[in-house]
Amino acid sequence: MPGPIQRNLVVKFFGTPDATEGSVNEPREREEHGRRFNERWVYHHPRHAPAGAVERTIYWRRYDYIGSMIRRQPGGEWEQDDTLLAALEP
Repeated sequence: MPGPIQRNLVVKFFGTPDATEGSVNEPREREEHGRRFNERWVYHHPRHAPAGAVERTIYWRRYDYIGSMIRRQPGGEWEQDDTLLAALEP
């Protein structure tokens, strides 16, 4: 679900990702947790955790935000997170 979340706002809020897979120009798409993406950003211990996450993965298709998944505890189940938009609003 592409939305108004922009890459630079995510970096400003969380910092640079701990790990990335793919890139904005990556022609191959992957699928994970029901999301098709060509780039994935992983934050192992986000410096801000509006949803109480200890780990967050953010999915992109080119410049479009696709979605975010979180873990609330180490090794816990992945959950869809819908709080990111509200957290990034000024």
